[in-house]
Amino acid sequence: MPETKRANSGTLKKPKLGQNFLSDEGAAADIVDALGNVSDALVLEIGPGKGALTAALARRAQRLIAIELDRKLATELRYNYRLQPQVEIIEADVLKLDFRTVLNRTIGPLNDLRPLKPSRAHVVGNLPYYITSDILLRLFEFHDQFDVIVIMVQREVADRIAAAPGTRDFGLLSATAQLYARIDKLFTLPPGAFTPPPQSPFNCFANEGRA
Repeated sequence: MPETKRANSGTLKKPKLGQNFLSDEGAAADIVDALGNVSDALVLEIGPGKGALTAALARRAQRLIAIELDRKLATELRYNYRLQPQVEIIEADVLKLDFRTVLNRTIGPLNDLRPLKPSRAHVVGNLPYYITSDILLRLFEFHDQFDVIVIMVQREVADRIAAAPGTRDFGLLSATAQLYARIDKLFTLPPGAFTPPPQSPFNCFANEGRA
């Protein structure tokens, strides 16, 4: 996802996809720790960006699939991990992916489509603010494919996810999340953990699947 650039008029443009890149290594380690032991697991990373989480995940996970929409960043990541066959970088729109196809195939240069023994993936992601709800609802469509989801979302989205029935923030996202998962708020990351810093802190959530 492109970095912030200054327009000719002197105004500051926001990143095209609304992404605040995680840049704090300690925070990245805490987030990966929240996934639990992934040494025998398939991990799906959503929006790796510049790869702050990817590096830690590649060292720990048995297999890592990272989904990146931005072509330049996907190309850079693919080059960086070209010698690590357990890491697959897919340039794609996460909102259009068929997760069953992506997760249940062997890896290799030919992307063998023969089905693997079914296993539920661990999901992690620093989600762009403007499509956070869309991504989560898409993941819940494929809830049977996932075991644990650890996500970073801005505070106002976190309030909606965890809202109790009958409260002002309770809505479709709250109801869907609480139907398919047990929601745990893990910790808060300050704006300084990201580049560029967001206007509000990020909350790290764990969603443990009920299915």
